[in-house]
Amino acid sequence: MKYYLKKCGFQELGSVGSDGKGNRGRYLLTSLNTEVSSFFPPLSVAQKNDSALLAIIPLYTGEKVYCNYVYHNDKFHGSTVNHPRNECRIYLNKSLEDNQILFKTGDILIFRKDVIEDQEGEIQTIYYLDRLADTESMLYKACNGLIEKSDINGGYAMYEGAFSEYEEKVAKQKDIGQSKVAIDKTVTNKVTQDNNSINVVAGLFNAYTFRDFVMVGYENVCAVTRTVIRYNAFTNLEAAHIMPRSHGGLFLPSNGLALTRDFHWAFDKGFFTIDDDMRVKVHDKVQSTYLHSFDKKEIYLPNDSFFVPDVANLHYHQENVYGLFLTTGRL
Repeated sequence: MKYYLKKCGFQELGSVGSDGKGNRGRYLLTSLNTEVSSFFPPLSVAQKNDSALLAIIPLYTGEKVYCNYVYHNDKFHGSTVNHPRNECRIYLNKSLEDNQILFKTGDILIFRKDVIEDQEGEIQTIYYLDRLADTESMLYKACNGLIEKSDINGGYAMYEGAFSEYEEKVAKQKDIGQSKVAIDKTVTNKVTQDNNSINVVAGLFNAYTFRDFVMVGYENVCAVTRTVIRYNAFTNLEAAHIMPRSHGGLFLPSNGLALTRDFHWAFDKGFFTIDDDMRVKVHDKVQSTYLHSFDKKEIYLPNDSFFVPDVANLHYHQENVYGLFLTTGRL
């Protein structure tokens, strides 16, 4: 096992005052040491403020929480300020801190990287995270000793071995299974703020993150029927591409809809489309009273505009996918 240990500092946590409120944004600095940087997704000096989305499972909540991981590299992009930035940050959000100011100066955070695989064979790198706040605990003392002896300056350490107490929590979490994905609006805001190119933003997503984001955007119900069949982490929902992947569609959440499996199939075959008014348009050749019962009904739309279907993608579906079932020999 390889662990990344991080001791929290005062300034990065927002310089919280005696009133319990922060005076600035909260984040975690990560070292530029190559051993640390290789632990996290690779970020490029060539791309200004290059970023990635970290999927973190805090062992104190059990949710999968997405956080922004950003390389602030103004130093290499013509900055004229006195102290141009050259640092990597994990930006904190309410979900990661269990909807409170949880991390305190002197806390030690333990990260461990893992790979999970879903039923469809899609894989994702996730980071298990635990917080050590009891300075008298054996694990805290052990981790603090490793940090103090570390060659990596700034309150960091990498450790290869096994923390049995930590691994027991991971094993318990795996047995329970992750049942909820949390994506704060601060995360989507930062994605659009730091990445103004649609292709750069799209590069943050893959099949796994696309599905997670789409499901959160539609609050885990079908965009058309507004229903779901669920058992723990199992549901009958799928993330459908509006512009199909096979046609060059991106993994952007705005190119996605949460649909039940039968509606996903019907949407991909062009049995229905979504018009510019966000209403269902069922093809008149479709022989299904059930599907026609949703004709002209407005779909459920996400509250966050980041997830709302892009009109250009809808136009593509209307012009190139709608009615496709009439021209294909096999469905």
